[in-house]
Amino acid sequence: MNNISWQDIRKVILDFLQQRLANNSNYKSETAKLEKAKELGDQVAVNEAQQKLAELAKRFDFETWMEDAATRRISWITIGTHLSKGIHSSSSGDNVNIATQSKLSHQTVISSATPSLLELDSSGNAASLDIFSLFNQYVGENKILQLIIENHPAVLPALSDDKQKASLYLTNFKKAIFNDFDNPKASELNKQLYWPNDEEPYLSKQDNNYRLLIPLHPSSLCNYLYEKVQTRFSEENKYARELRKKKDVEHQPYFSFHDLAVVKLGGSNPQGVSQLTSSQGGRNFLLPSMPPIFQKSQFPSISKQQETIFNNALQYFCRFGFKLLFDMVEAPKNIVEERDDRKDAFAVILSLLLKFARYIQTTQPAGWSRDYSLNFDEKLWLDPQRVQLENEEDFKKQYEQGDWQQSLEKLFATWVQNALKEKFKNFKQQFADPEFSEWRREFNAAVKASQRKREGIF
Repeated sequence: MNNISWQDIRKVILDFLQQRLANNSNYKSETAKLEKAKELGDQVAVNEAQQKLAELAKRFDFETWMEDAATRRISWITIGTHLSKGIHSSSSGDNVNIATQSKLSHQTVISSATPSLLELDSSGNAASLDIFSLFNQYVGENKILQLIIENHPAVLPALSDDKQKASLYLTNFKKAIFNDFDNPKASELNKQLYWPNDEEPYLSKQDNNYRLLIPLHPSSLCNYLYEKVQTRFSEENKYARELRKKKDVEHQPYFSFHDLAVVKLGGSNPQGVSQLTSSQGGRNFLLPSMPPIFQKSQFPSISKQQETIFNNALQYFCRFGFKLLFDMVEAPKNIVEERDDRKDAFAVILSLLLKFARYIQTTQPAGWSRDYSLNFDEKLWLDPQRVQLENEEDFKKQYEQGDWQQSLEKLFATWVQNALKEKFKNFKQQFADPEFSEWRREFNAAVKASQRKREGIF
């Protein structure tokens, strides 16, 4: 930036004015009239067209245009990142240019002013928006606007050959760019929020102990979002989307935005709100802010604090099997039917239990049980891949010995027995050692069968 000279800036301004003149509709019309008059040999019409073209060219003469822009029309616009007219297009409140303010001291605070590379916006009389267009012209890699904000020494001599005029022009330009917070101005069309200074304002002994907040439209941030969303229509994005449909090619990332809402500002005249709003056709995108929908797993969760999986949560997961078991206990006794019903009940309970165990074994990473409080035998059962990890020789040794299966049989049988005793408090004596042993055998057979199936024997 230091190698930019005032001549570089002056040339950009002159080129800008020449382009403005060439694109002026009256200038184009008079140029066409002049050409036609020359073809017809009508000298009067030629002179008249030349005079009008000279008058138009005078308006875009460097010194003439700069004096008019920097002493009269510059007061008709303000430049900022947060605009009052975005709240209401007829608001006459002040804008805020956060880019010229000191950054927030608390870096943990994130706001609409957090991004550091936001386009500045301008609002005010449309007849002065060409000044903002000049500010956005590049000198090398930097805009004139940024050079003014950073007090580049080449800006002042570039504005006029008269040092006194150049100083006045620069002062007036800065008034439109920098905010005067000594005398902030709001409008009756602005929204206002009364924010208490105390956590419990009703206990405060001070009257009027509040801040008056006036929210402004974050125009620059909304433009950043708008441009980002518009990348979905770029040729690169379209090409990347098409690649996703093809096989055997390297896929590229692409942008996709879902559930967007659009708010249109300014009605049929978005330029009345701001320059950036006009470039967006008044459209402002809103990202979805609905609360997330969490998919709850069908399986019980295991907390790091719990010491066993054989609890009420697992009983609820196996509730259909337990219902069959409870119905069997309550039904009239018939040896054959009772035996079959009990077998069916245990088949359902064990099927669900092993399904849960299989889910944990296959979805959790190897070694997940290290940070959990489960008893060691349950860890051996539910975290079998842990044996493959380094520094797990003791875990592998105990897993291969297989003694943990007998411990699990007891845990399972105790779990079922406690559920029956809780359900049938008057029949506790019916659930004794023979039943306990049978439940252990059922569990042992089911676990061994599941292990053989996992190892590929079945």
